[in-house]
Amino acid sequence: MKKRWSAFILAMVLLLSISNTAFACDEQQTNTYITQILFGDRAQSKSSDENVKMLLAALYLCSEQADNQGQDKIDYLKLHRVSGVPVLSSLNIRGTYLLECSHNTWEHELVGAKKNQASRRTVLRNTVNKVFDFGFFNNLFGSSSGKCDSFAALLYYSHILSDYLADDPSETKALCGEFTIPPYSGSPQYILNGDIPTFTEEEKKITDLTPQLSNLDDLGRSGPAFALLGRESMDFVGPRPANLPDPKGWNQQQYPGMIPGNDLYNRSHLIGRQFCGVDNKYNLLTGTTYLNQVGMKQIEDAVSDYLKEHPQNHVLYRVTPVFKGYNMLASGVQMEAYSVEDNGAGICFNRYCYNVQPGVDINYATGSNELSDTTFGAENILPFAVFNANDTNPDLILEMNKHLAVLFAGQKNTGTYTSMMNQISTIASEARAVGYKGENSAQAYMVLKQYQYKYFEVLKTYVPLLLEKEDFFKSVFK
Repeated sequence: MKKRWSAFILAMVLLLSISNTAFACDEQQTNTYITQILFGDRAQSKSSDENVKMLLAALYLCSEQADNQGQDKIDYLKLHRVSGVPVLSSLNIRGTYLLECSHNTWEHELVGAKKNQASRRTVLRNTVNKVFDFGFFNNLFGSSSGKCDSFAALLYYSHILSDYLADDPSETKALCGEFTIPPYSGSPQYILNGDIPTFTEEEKKITDLTPQLSNLDDLGRSGPAFALLGRESMDFVGPRPANLPDPKGWNQQQYPGMIPGNDLYNRSHLIGRQFCGVDNKYNLLTGTTYLNQVGMKQIEDAVSDYLKEHPQNHVLYRVTPVFKGYNMLASGVQMEAYSVEDNGAGICFNRYCYNVQPGVDINYATGSNELSDTTFGAENILPFAVFNANDTNPDLILEMNKHLAVLFAGQKNTGTYTSMMNQISTIASEARAVGYKGENSAQAYMVLKQYQYKYFEVLKTYVPLLLEKEDFFKSVFK
């Protein structure tokens, strides 16, 4: 009996120790976003560079280390002769402190862990100083100011941004026929073939309004659905059945305050109900709320409005689920629509809609899911955007701007820097107004996510161009 109790107590201790570690995001995911911000389109080719590995190892110790993890990173930096790398205990914090420690301003001092937090910043600064030569004054006065400090801060704030994005880009890549779909980057749709659908001339001559649904495949997944839509087909939409079948990949979870309506999954109709799409397993797909109510809805509403305004006209319509391998959950859907009588002048779409949900990590093999945005609802962290941001009420954009100004002080009059700051200013103005226009918390969350991706795209576009002009950077990364 004593042995059983000892085993039980040990198991509980291990469980609690694991649950207390608040790993803010996947290390590989962070590294992917950081290298894109530094190198843009060259990110993949630079990921194996030893200097990049040093910077990312130091960033881990500064931003992700907790609960005695990271000794391998310390050993790696010492091997590469980075000065002043301390023992792990001088950096270590408890996982319960991780978000407040590493998701705050660069100068923040965590009560009870000031020395450790200062050591974490020092490791990152010293590694930046090891990789780059910032010139005489930096060597004379140290790395706690000037471009060295601001480059370290750029890495630090980029890490926070990657946690706000809370998405593994590799998971949302896909192949849609002959088209390669890039990772989700904030837009619910990706345009295929210049937005021109691939209906044949024979299909454009079809007059039968009966939808054509595919048989389920060997795994029980729905396939392409085709229909000729007319205003007359919209007059027979009956009441929604009480019990609808669960499509493959159905693994429902709720995320209150993050998703409108709370539910992650909807039973998404391939041929929408407003077009008299039937409620059966052949016409249903497990789709996220984001896919169903944002991505697909935009096209469905455009087609519906067209048919109401042109009741004599018709629209060819096809929705094709896109699965990777044997996954139960579709990566997305291809939606094609073409107005027949006016040869596509009114409706002409060929779009891929991502089956994603911002802030949620989805396993497409099974449909299982979990919260990926561990910053959601967290207190005492630096927000992405706040109303009336200032030094006493800072946000991520404000703090990053300070260091971009130092880092690129010699390029402030260039068109590249001006364009970057103008776009950042627009994003900041709009993002800081989110939540003040009557949105509920879930609506505000989804809208803010779009601005976070826009901000990332701006940094990924302009920061590499500006860094390529800086002597300290181009001498190392030619």
